[in-house]
Amino acid sequence: MVRKSQTPPRPSFTVTPKYIVTAALSWLVPGAGHWLLGYRIRALILAVTLLGTFWLGETVLADNWAVTREVHPIFFGLQVGNGFSAIVADIVWGVPRHVDALGEIKDDLPRYLSLGILLSSISGLLNLLVVLHILDPRTWHEAARKERGEPS
Repeated sequence: MVRKSQTPPRPSFTVTPKYIVTAALSWLVPGAGHWLLGYRIRALILAVTLLGTFWLGETVLADNWAVTREVHPIFFGLQVGNGFSAIVADIVWGVPRHVDALGEIKDDLPRYLSLGILLSSISGLLNLLVVLHILDPRTWHEAARKERGEPS
């Protein structure tokens, strides 16, 4: 007779208000969800890396900003993965500076516009992966074990 390997039962998981708030904050401020779960070093690394990449993409253009929902709606959809930073950048600097008075894109686009869009879009997509990690119940179970002092 062949025995089947027993898989350990999965602990139950319920969606709580803390879960929803943590997920929302993780989207709004990269690294905030991990900070709230007690992963302080990981949270700082994520925040510095993702926000640094986003703001580097924004500032590489000097006075021309990469986040413009009006001119680049598809790329803005990728950049908004950075949450609050992308929304602020669009509100404050979202006026399309490489569009003429008629709304047509100028022939002389900023030299590093593509690089700025790329960096800010990549960091938005990476933050969405971080949010998915926060949404994973296994992340919460591991944080709870860590909090109780149990081995991983």
